[in-house]
Amino acid sequence: MTKQIEILSPAGNFESLKSAVNNGADAVYLGLSDFNARGNIENFTLDNIGMVISYAHLFGVKVYVALNTLIKDEEMSIALNMVKNALEAGVDAFIVQDIGLCYYLRQNFPNIELHASTQMGLQNLEGLQALSDLGFKRVVLARETPLEEVARIKENLDIEIEYFVQGALCVAFSGNCYLCSLLAGSSGNRGKCKQFCRLPFSLNNDKAKKEGYLLSTKDFCLLPSLKTLAEKGVDSLKIEGRARRPAYVGVATSVYKRAVENGFNYTKQDLENLKKVYNRGDYINGYFGDEKIIYPFAQNHIGIEIGRVIKTNYGKNFNIITIKTDYNLKKGDTLKFFDLKKECAVITAVDIKQTKKDEYDITTTSKTKLGCTARLIVDASLEETTLSKRRFIEVDAEVFAKEDERARLILSTNNAQIEVESDFTLEKAKTHPLTEEECKVQLAKMGEYFKLKSFKATLNDVFMTKAQLNELRRQGLEKLQEKILGNYSLTHNLQIKAIFNPREIKFAQKETHTQTMIYTDDLSKVDTQITTPIILAPENFDNIDLLYQKFKNLNVYLSLPVMATAQEIEKIKDILNSCQNWGIYANNYYALNLVSPSKTIIGANLNVYNSYAVKYYIGKGYKNIVLTQEEVDLNNIKNNGANLFAFAEYYPEYMYFRHCPYKEHLSSTCQNCKYDGKLKYYLNNKEFIVIRRKVLSCQFVLKSSVLTQKKLPNDINKIIEF
Repeated sequence: MTKQIEILSPAGNFESLKSAVNNGADAVYLGLSDFNARGNIENFTLDNIGMVISYAHLFGVKVYVALNTLIKDEEMSIALNMVKNALEAGVDAFIVQDIGLCYYLRQNFPNIELHASTQMGLQNLEGLQALSDLGFKRVVLARETPLEEVARIKENLDIEIEYFVQGALCVAFSGNCYLCSLLAGSSGNRGKCKQFCRLPFSLNNDKAKKEGYLLSTKDFCLLPSLKTLAEKGVDSLKIEGRARRPAYVGVATSVYKRAVENGFNYTKQDLENLKKVYNRGDYINGYFGDEKIIYPFAQNHIGIEIGRVIKTNYGKNFNIITIKTDYNLKKGDTLKFFDLKKECAVITAVDIKQTKKDEYDITTTSKTKLGCTARLIVDASLEETTLSKRRFIEVDAEVFAKEDERARLILSTNNAQIEVESDFTLEKAKTHPLTEEECKVQLAKMGEYFKLKSFKATLNDVFMTKAQLNELRRQGLEKLQEKILGNYSLTHNLQIKAIFNPREIKFAQKETHTQTMIYTDDLSKVDTQITTPIILAPENFDNIDLLYQKFKNLNVYLSLPVMATAQEIEKIKDILNSCQNWGIYANNYYALNLVSPSKTIIGANLNVYNSYAVKYYIGKGYKNIVLTQEEVDLNNIKNNGANLFAFAEYYPEYMYFRHCPYKEHLSSTCQNCKYDGKLKYYLNNKEFIVIRRKVLSCQFVLKSSVLTQKKLPNDINKIIEF
């Protein structure tokens, strides 16, 4: 395999970034103080990003900034200024979600490198083709993207593909989760996800009832699929985890780096080490297999099972917990105990004694039950080893020290060479001439980033102090670092070719409209002019001509699902060919090129959040635009002559699932499907219904059972659902 596959690691803070670099990352992705999807962690600032980038670039590690949230109109200039400053600091690329921001950045920085965030929900060739004018160099594909589609994209487009291979798996289709936003005003699309999906839910469908973490997914690990991903054309292997600890970042980085370097092979120990640093529910192979993805028993780190509690001795002040295990437990290890898969205690082994070959006593103030399963969640020695790793730049050094000449030092690496000389002339030694060994000892003290690889010296009985040698070394290393960073800047040229004076985007005056769109699954229920049916189901395919004839006098817009495979897109095209005056209600970018812009409605799931997004779509010929379900400033968003719509009476849609809840929780199979449309989830007293939308494969919607009503400004058209 000649192509070098990038290992892309997360960095929530500088310690995690250093852990990624020191354990072999080729690139890191991080967020600044605003506009990134992990707004609840430390992140970085414009004050320290320059230092961070210099550190990474010194080792040839790229830095991508996540600017992957929706942006308000009044925030656009702030975001633009942030990008300008980050570019000047040397950022290699920006990961973006908001289509208005993409448009605005491309207007002001034509040479900027943009990566399409997974929050854009891009999952097929058609979606990327629809956005070709934005000039994305890379796409972070949705986790739901099938392997055959990865190959199809690579065969047809000149674009880099980034794919998540390790970490947390969102239960909802990325970019279209509105659960926290609509329930608590805390939007994941604004970097404020509260992870309500990780809370306990209950469900029933009149036949069965269940309780637990019913929307909490297992972590995924694609080590078994690395070779296939490479063969399909993936360029970058992305590790999820900006909110996780530096040890996790380091272990995950080193495991995947080693696997790539070893022909995509890995060991049982590699997999075990990954589980030690973070394992939610025991890993799944993403969406590639037919595995269950939900782990209803616990929603956090469960580590690896190592043994069980065989004795408890409870004292007045301290307790002794005896564990039977073949694992070599050490001081500092942390254990989590489970009673029938329910967490009951967490204990760090501070006072630990091995009493038998396979038995350990831990003295603690905590209590647990006899027979509980013990799982290791922190391996102290693994974490210490990982965090102590250091990455060095190897340096060849050559010294020239001759009488009546200035001392000279030449330092060379594989991509840079410099020369410095002393500010004094050397004199002949009177008693103790400088030796080669003395010279080497001082020059070998190269600090945190450099390491002496080879050494040569040309000396002739001159005198030179240690302080003078140290100063020559200091000047040399400083100049070498500048040279390496300068060479990097030349190689990775991200110049700001546009003058930072943002082009003023002119918007047309607001207009008042009174149009109403009816959103329904059943065309027979309405006789209004505009209706948006959801009839994409196999049982309707054979009758599509009859359906077309029955409703040919209506202005029909076919509402397409948020996810679609290549085969499903072809089936949609067949339907549109049979129903030639039907339009499209587009819920994902793949739908934008199926019919003309005049017959396309930009749907709510495309997350139009600001006037700049409206401007972008108007420029491409789209007139009818539905604003996102997110809380938009309806009074100030500018329509620019478009027909802007928003939901006025509707049943909010919170999440979109690729997995089957009936299969997960009710023993359903594709051969014996138990879908009845009656499944309900409950979070406290909040009720949700589950509906299926199907073209050739199933996807599901978590939807409110209660009608929501909103008062809209006069210039926003209404959508009413029934």
